[in-house]
Amino acid sequence: MRILLLCDRYPNSYRDGLLLRVLHLAHQLKGRHRFDLLCYHDATPDGEPVALFERIWTVPAPAKQTSRGWKGMVAGWDPRCLYPRSEALVQLLETTIVPDDYDVVWDAGACLFLHLPTRWDGIPVVADLVDDMVLTFWRALCSTPGLLTKVRFFKYLSVNWLYERYCMQRVAHCVVVSDDDAESFAKASPSVPVSVVPNGVDIEFFTPSPAAERPDRLVFEGTMAFPPNQQAAQFLVHEIMPRIWAKRPDVVLTLVGRDPGPEVRALAGERVVVTGAVDDIRPYVQSAAVFVSALQSGAGIKNKLLQAWAMGKAVVATSLSIGGLGAVDGDNLLVRDGADEIADTVLALLDVPEKRRCLGERGRETVLRDFAWSRQANLFETILSSALAAKP
Repeated sequence: MRILLLCDRYPNSYRDGLLLRVLHLAHQLKGRHRFDLLCYHDATPDGEPVALFERIWTVPAPAKQTSRGWKGMVAGWDPRCLYPRSEALVQLLETTIVPDDYDVVWDAGACLFLHLPTRWDGIPVVADLVDDMVLTFWRALCSTPGLLTKVRFFKYLSVNWLYERYCMQRVAHCVVVSDDDAESFAKASPSVPVSVVPNGVDIEFFTPSPAAERPDRLVFEGTMAFPPNQQAAQFLVHEIMPRIWAKRPDVVLTLVGRDPGPEVRALAGERVVVTGAVDDIRPYVQSAAVFVSALQSGAGIKNKLLQAWAMGKAVVATSLSIGGLGAVDGDNLLVRDGADEIADTVLALLDVPEKRRCLGERGRETVLRDFAWSRQANLFETILSSALAAKP
């Protein structure tokens, strides 16, 4: 197949969840299909994408229109304006990039397909939504205190529902990463076929290490600019760790992830390490005895847990952390939700190295069986093919 990839950023990083997915899927399928790229980017294309895509077109990202204070609550309800429009991108699609050159359009993130002019109407679009944002904001609305914050999340939820309900009618197929996301999307847009293609993990890069772990170290990893990760970090430090420190004052928590805001940086202390961006997360995960994911909101599949599993680490996670993972409590991880339950479970694991080892081994087995990128690419290829086959 000849595939045009639309993406709202240049795919040159494995630290970004969407770009990680794009790069791995394209790498796996490149030998069987031809890929071109159209994306937002302010510099000359370089690095890995130059070898991965046959042709690359870029335009600067349009400025986002934002309204502060009460104006933000009453403005911006048009779902067609959820993502800013780029006339430069439309012009390329209208005059330079030819629809007849492609069998299917792959929109990574499902945020650029509305730019397609009418002459592209005959080309099927597969929208890789990844996480269902209606579900994400619903969970945020339910878990976040404060009236103004709840009103803001209600607006985000509503606009994303309108976007899925009306704008997504343009696509031939939608793809998400978990059954929960698929179920949520189907409620908003029941006429659009939706399939699940979970994220994978690089099982050769993330692998168990012979380096010794420290029995007094816990770790949580994720992009700290992402609100659910911020909330999880605060829950860990303010609610869970004091319960652990009451019995094990020697335990140190490491929060690993780029772009920590003031709220996360303020968590740093004698027994809490906030790393910010790191070149390689593996040493931090490997040295910890337990990976703790205390997410209280969010949707989709958690790359952080796949990576911890691939490295053979024992994982304690909340129910909202494990969507789409095939997690089995007591087998490949331990599922706990309250601060007391999480703290007690972590303390018990710190005292039993053999239990940690068994959980880590079962997590690694789960990844090898279900989450290799080759498997996910085959699933995605089937969806691309079916969208083409259904073309009128």
